[in-house]
Amino acid sequence: MLTLQSETHSNVLLYCVSCRHTFQARIVTWVDVARTPHVKTLLQNEEFNIVTCPHCGNRQFSDSSFFYEDFAEGLLVAVFPKVPENRLFVEARIKQKYGYYPTLEFFYDMTQLWVLLYLQEHYKEIENLHAASKIAWKKRHLQTFLQFIKKDPLMLAIRETLTEAFLGNKTNDDLQNVLWYALVKLECMSFDISDAQACAALRAT
Repeated sequence: MLTLQSETHSNVLLYCVSCRHTFQARIVTWVDVARTPHVKTLLQNEEFNIVTCPHCGNRQFSDSSFFYEDFAEGLLVAVFPKVPENRLFVEARIKQKYGYYPTLEFFYDMTQLWVLLYLQEHYKEIENLHAASKIAWKKRHLQTFLQFIKKDPLMLAIRETLTEAFLGNKTNDDLQNVLWYALVKLECMSFDISDAQACAALRAT
């Protein structure tokens, strides 16, 4: 179980897509993964904020927004499973209240958070082996990751492949292939490689 200092809960009314009943459920609305690193595994496996309908036993994602905090990175992400109708108002209120965080971001797709976790874990594993990597060496990886996640068109392919992989329509190899292209793009971004041939050579290594 997570500690109270690392997590905040809320009781919400949810709708079961299977039996069409409504029910009360307790979900996480704020989590600091620096103190509860196993939550990253839950998020990567799409098991975070999964609720069970008491009427039919159906398990589903709560489809609720929450705050993802990584105190060690100075990062706070307001995660929304979909764009709210009053997006500008919501963002303004959050910026007003939590603008003191070194990095404050807004994600409107769970895939964005999944990719962030994947990239952090990947570069953490290779940091000691590839000290020359600008992302790991200069500790500027977070801003590079966020720039990619928020703006790069490759995120569309990652989102589609990730969804298909969880549905069983794609293999892990398919997912790894598209993630490999993402890693190549990040290396090109981190070393400021704009030449297409140079990036192609990096991809071939």
